[in-house]
Amino acid sequence: MRKFTLFFVFVFFIISGCSTDDSSLPIDEETQEAIHIKAVAADGQSVYQFSYNGSNNEVETTNLSEELGLGSEYLTLRQSGNTLTFYTFNGGEFSLRQKNVSSGAVQTYIDFYTNTEERSIVWGINNETSVFFGYYKPLGSTNLAVQNIQLDNLQGTDLSLEFNIDKLYQPLYHEGKLYITYRNSSLEYKISIYDTATFSLVQTLVFGTASPSLLVDSNGDLVIFKFSDTASVSVERRDIFTLEIVEEVNFEWNQRFIPGPMNAELVGDYLYYGYEYSQPFDFEVGPAILNINTGENSLLNLEGAIAKIEAEEKISTYVVWQQYDPLQNVFLVSYGRYSNEATLVGGVLILSSEGEFLDNVLLPFVPTYFVK
Repeated sequence: MRKFTLFFVFVFFIISGCSTDDSSLPIDEETQEAIHIKAVAADGQSVYQFSYNGSNNEVETTNLSEELGLGSEYLTLRQSGNTLTFYTFNGGEFSLRQKNVSSGAVQTYIDFYTNTEERSIVWGINNETSVFFGYYKPLGSTNLAVQNIQLDNLQGTDLSLEFNIDKLYQPLYHEGKLYITYRNSSLEYKISIYDTATFSLVQTLVFGTASPSLLVDSNGDLVIFKFSDTASVSVERRDIFTLEIVEEVNFEWNQRFIPGPMNAELVGDYLYYGYEYSQPFDFEVGPAILNINTGENSLLNLEGAIAKIEAEEKISTYVVWQQYDPLQNVFLVSYGRYSNEATLVGGVLILSSEGEFLDNVLLPFVPTYFVK
């Protein structure tokens, strides 16, 4: 999920169209279907939830800072089902503030967890009933463990995973399982699968020196991209229940992802993701589509779309965040606008999967996360 600001170390919380690689796609202003967006945004003073209805171009806004007592910042944001959970840390205490974006129901757990010198919390993630912390214990060590805390009684247990690891990455949660990626002291990459119902270890997958990035595809399979020191990449599809490999492909690719969960969607053989451009460039990441069977990589013309809106609206922009929406088959690109206003302002650029310009939504804040 999208991280919004702070990284805490030790006693703090680290929440931490189409030709190969240089495609220039047409811009088409005709929209076949109205696009609807739900997102979280910020203006530097408050955090907001907004909904955009493409049928009438209306934006409905809720000030989450006021509704949840959230303030202007948070550690991280997680989404489980229709519920958004904001993690905050203050005075040695962790708090959760939750909002169901469908029903509007709100739930808070203020100061539900006291941090101590016994643990160095690295990340937190949750489902509907429990919170899970990945941490090192004791403080100063890198002995990896997971702690669960049940939200109904704030009780829980700990499970040790491995001693003296080198690095822990962000987790992936999917249907009752946590996929925990880390690199051990021998510089081997591993993914441990943790059952959030039984609070037990299911299995640990070992990848050697190949760094794994993962997601769950449109068929419900676990897909792992394995990156080596060369330009080649290996992609495994695994049965989500048995974890057995059902397909593996290899190809050359000049991109790699951070180990752990990917901000991407795999639909059939097509990966919709953010391509990292060599710098200096106008932006760091732009929407792209990769065919994992052929290795053909297609870049959407974000540069042309940005030039279009900047000329029409007489604005200057910077790209903040992007996400592919598989239900509507569009890329949503969040941007900020350079201005003399006291608060941050921005908008959302909407591109079809063919790279066509569909819409531009000007907003009085900057979107930071698109609700799935």
